[in-house]
Amino acid sequence: MLGAFPKLRNSLRLKLVLLIGLLTMATTAGFAIFTSQLVKTQFEKDQFKLQRLLATRMASKMGLDMAARARELEFLASTDGLRDPTRSDAEKQAILMAKQATYPFYAWIGLTDTSGRILASTEPRINGADVSQRTWFQGGRQGLHFEDIHDAVLLGTLLPRPALDELPLRLMDIALPLHDGQGRFIGVLAAHLSLDWTYELQASMLTQAEEPALELLLVNSSGDIVVGNTNLPAHSTNLSTLGVVNQAQSGRVATAVATWSDGRRYLSTAAPALGFGAFPGLGWTVVVRMDKSIALADARRLGVAILFTGLLFTLVLSWIIWWAIGRQLKPMERLSQAASGIDAHGRAPPLPEPEGKDEVAVFTRSLASLVNALNDSRVRFQGLFEYAPVAMVFADRSGVVHNLNARFAQLFGDDCASFTHIEQWLESAFPEGEARDKARRRWVRVLEMISDHPVEVPGAEYEVRRTDGGVRIVTASAIAMPDGVLVAFHDQTDRRQAETGLRLWAEAFEQSEVSLLIVDAPTNTIAAANPAFARHRGYSSDELKGMPFMCLFPAHRSADLKAILKLLETQSHLIYESEHIARDGRIFPVLVDVTVLHDAQGRAIRRVAYVQDLTEQRRAAQEILRLNSELEQRVVERTAELSAANRELDSFAFSVSHDLRAPLRNISGLVQLLKGEFAEALGEEGCSHLQRIDAGTRRMGELIEGLLALSRHTKKPMEREQVNLSTIACRRLAELAESEPGREVSVHVEPDLVDECDPSLAEALMVNLLDNAWKYSGKTARAEIRFFRGEVDGLQGFCVSDNGAGFDMAKATHLFEPFQRLHQASDFAGTGVGLATVHRIVARHGGRIVAKAAPGQGATFCFTLRAEA
Repeated sequence: MLGAFPKLRNSLRLKLVLLIGLLTMATTAGFAIFTSQLVKTQFEKDQFKLQRLLATRMASKMGLDMAARARELEFLASTDGLRDPTRSDAEKQAILMAKQATYPFYAWIGLTDTSGRILASTEPRINGADVSQRTWFQGGRQGLHFEDIHDAVLLGTLLPRPALDELPLRLMDIALPLHDGQGRFIGVLAAHLSLDWTYELQASMLTQAEEPALELLLVNSSGDIVVGNTNLPAHSTNLSTLGVVNQAQSGRVATAVATWSDGRRYLSTAAPALGFGAFPGLGWTVVVRMDKSIALADARRLGVAILFTGLLFTLVLSWIIWWAIGRQLKPMERLSQAASGIDAHGRAPPLPEPEGKDEVAVFTRSLASLVNALNDSRVRFQGLFEYAPVAMVFADRSGVVHNLNARFAQLFGDDCASFTHIEQWLESAFPEGEARDKARRRWVRVLEMISDHPVEVPGAEYEVRRTDGGVRIVTASAIAMPDGVLVAFHDQTDRRQAETGLRLWAEAFEQSEVSLLIVDAPTNTIAAANPAFARHRGYSSDELKGMPFMCLFPAHRSADLKAILKLLETQSHLIYESEHIARDGRIFPVLVDVTVLHDAQGRAIRRVAYVQDLTEQRRAAQEILRLNSELEQRVVERTAELSAANRELDSFAFSVSHDLRAPLRNISGLVQLLKGEFAEALGEEGCSHLQRIDAGTRRMGELIEGLLALSRHTKKPMEREQVNLSTIACRRLAELAESEPGREVSVHVEPDLVDECDPSLAEALMVNLLDNAWKYSGKTARAEIRFFRGEVDGLQGFCVSDNGAGFDMAKATHLFEPFQRLHQASDFAGTGVGLATVHRIVARHGGRIVAKAAPGQGATFCFTLRAEA
């Protein structure tokens, strides 16, 4: 054994073991001290990361909650229940009460008129109060308005003390303008939030952190604590001089070991509560702190443990080295060479697997198996990323896209697969303007959160444009990793549409004045009834819920009801008539339209029924039968009267045509005879009298002709066809010009003015109007007559105008009545029947005629030949 000592002394194995052991023991003490300090530093960093995460999540959650409240109020302001000025204040107050019940942290919701008087609110005792000087009312008139935390003034003595807040009632205000269906401003809708929601959010965050020593505070823009704890209650301390608070108020997340007012040093983190969506932010700061001595207590204990562990590790390592060097080195060298062949992408050549059961062979085989497993894991990971049901993209700090999966291209468009930079996607996904700028700012904030360890970024919702122009609503969540950001997009479009539809259905169900009922099919009990259904039967909706369906029907209808239920077992839709009984015993007829809803297995789960009260309908039907009977009798009587009147009119026309014309012809003949044979005997005065008698007979004949024409146009059957009124106008104006070749008249006829009308009546209408224009422009030096499509007093139609004598519109009340003239017969000849004929022709076509004139400035007549739409 002594002979072997020199050999052992010169052994490389021993030298290596002694050298490594001595070096390890020499450096263990200093290394333990240095490691302990590093551990403390790392503990401090880890604690700061936890605080940063807690502060940013608290700030983000507050912004999300405030934005959600704003969206709720905007949705409430868009409902017809509040926008309809015909709704009563009591109905609007019921809507506000229902809204307050959905979210317990609404301390108060109210609606004002345009002057600031409260019309309806969840606290009826202040209805009618004047709030026109309140900042929330003045801000809400201009648009969506948020007001910071303040003491309750009007509601402080009316509402109960908060459950969680340590101070008397404090509120945050949200207000926005309310417009009716025509966009007119009709008041301000406002909500006051109690601070209980912030305290509940504070407790939730601290519970998730699972660190009892952590303290979480909310500071306003002035540095005052508005949400505190038992150590630092609200308004107890101003933190405006604290460095991390100052940095956070400038928009950055700040961490520091700071000395507080109690003289103790705390690990302190402050994060700004930025705005989100419609919420612009109110300058809040979330502060998280932890006593440094408590935070680093584990680090100190760990430092001591590291020192002893290092010494023990030195001994163990020396023994392992002694044992390991004694093994054969060649297999290890081959293993080292094979391991060094692994390239940077993780692909490894086949590793040698030496035979045998020694440690090197086993280690080599294990390493080969490990490399193969890693390769398989990498392939599986790539497959999971590529075919994940969630759209994902990974970009580095500079925005370069390294990976995006198939779902990303499917969600945002196939062209997205070629994007190489995040800016390309931002320009594609968001139109120019605030939306894109907001997305860019959020991306910058996410990059600022990148640290040595992954940091979860709170999700945010966006309306994104696909490359094909479609729009999707997505929720984007991210993880900030040391080498970049992984972003996942969840498609919320269908869910948002479903939520909107559900809200609309629920509101329609509650607000509808139509009686609606939902029955649980398996139990035949009432699952829900809307207020209209319950009110008509003398119940409330809550009273009807759970009642047997059969109680709605009188006893004598039980057999019919059983037969109907039997039919509904095989039919999914049925309409039937029956009777209902009200709470007071009143029985009334109803029409029931019921639809059966089934589950995935085809089992009936609900029956939805629309129920119509037939009482008034049946009463109306009886009244209609009575009125129809009376109407038929009246029609018979009026028909007989009309037939008699037509016969009398025919008789009158015959008399005019034969009995009146014959005496006139005799008078005219006698006048001519007297003028021819007795002119000298009668003298100049007698001839003048005969001349007046002759003129009178001619005038009487013209009146008779006018009456007959008016009668013919009234009785003539109408036949509509396409008639070119411009052609008629040209022809008649040409005839008038030929009859008076000495007149110079400027004529303008707009071509191809066509309408569907009776040809002969249209001819008579145009002739009368153009003849009037020709006649009354006869004394004008430069006469002008026009026929065109135009507008007079809002009536758009065909127009005939002239620049002749015109007339005073104030005297034209009876312009279209027979024999009504606005000019002396000595000035303009005529019978006064022409415009009456025109009016009757237009009326027979269902049209309208209007006139516009002024003395000496001509007249314009505009008419239509069909009923106005």
